[in-house]
Amino acid sequence: MQCSFCATGKEGFTRNLSAEEIIQQVSIVTEDFNERVSNIVFMGQGEPFLNFDEVNLALDEFNNPESFAIGARHITLSTCGILKGIQDLSLDPRQFTLAISLHSAIQEVRNELLPRCAKFDLQALQETLIQYQQQTSRRITFEYLLINDVNDRNQDLEALITFCKPLHCHINLIPWNAIEGFSYKSSSINHVNQWCSELTNHGIAASVRHSKGSDIAGACGQLKNQFQSQ
Repeated sequence: MQCSFCATGKEGFTRNLSAEEIIQQVSIVTEDFNERVSNIVFMGQGEPFLNFDEVNLALDEFNNPESFAIGARHITLSTCGILKGIQDLSLDPRQFTLAISLHSAIQEVRNELLPRCAKFDLQALQETLIQYQQQTSRRITFEYLLINDVNDRNQDLEALITFCKPLHCHINLIPWNAIEGFSYKSSSINHVNQWCSELTNHGIAASVRHSKGSDIAGACGQLKNQFQSQ
């Protein structure tokens, strides 16, 4: 989706994965660790709702009690905000979890951070999510990457609170992972914790998600950049 803060996004679109390739990723993890996979998140490189036919076939296999037998509530689909995909998911009888890569509740800032999502107006997104919850009664997770002086200002926090107020949601606050060649800087951990406290004080569930793997360039948004440079 060409997210401006993500090295993987900067590499552009190559192709969609097939259902078999998606399933194989989980099979390999199961074999390598000799342990059953109990939770799956469709997140990171790729937009699930722009490849939903194949994703849906993979979901069938993961949720199949005679195959991976992973409960629907333990499978999360993370989207940048594809409205039709959210609407279709609201009609699915399986109780998959929905996550939204939000990163800003101010339209101009979000357009800068997620340029391919500029056509999905934030008001329309909020209305679609309200309808989703009316249909499903399920909590929504928001992913919010905090970047210093870009989307972590007072007005950004106020806009986020206003956006989330009508929704039953949980916000994952994520410090940005440094990437070579990018001008962004991560918000300080004290600032991230302050946001978490402010959101909680306004009755919005929030937590800080501490990324792993940044020491080996394997954290969110870093991996493909490191691979390409080698």
